[in-house]
Amino acid sequence: MTEGYVLFTPVVSSSDDPLNSGKTATGTINPDGTYTLTTYHEGDGAKVGTHKVRIYKPDPEDDEEIVIDPFACGKQILEVEVKDTNNVIDLDPGQG
Repeated sequence: MTEGYVLFTPVVSSSDDPLNSGKTATGTINPDGTYTLTTYHEGDGAKVGTHKVRIYKPDPEDDEEIVIDPFACGKQILEVEVKDTNNVIDLDPGQG
């Protein structure tokens, strides 16, 4: 993909307080297919742990970047692990 955005939503375990589980991180997909996640401050990444990931793209019939439907995996949600290091997470819609 060369446009759109990604959402990384922390997975809440049964022992976690859902109200304090962490904020969703977002990132805009660049023309080269890369993205950088932001949670609170630009480029600060996502919370460490397991995340559900959705990939969105602009509606091809709309000139504005209004997102209507999930793009990747025919609306499947990918699951990834964010570690306490510099992460490079390649999103492959086939991995869902």
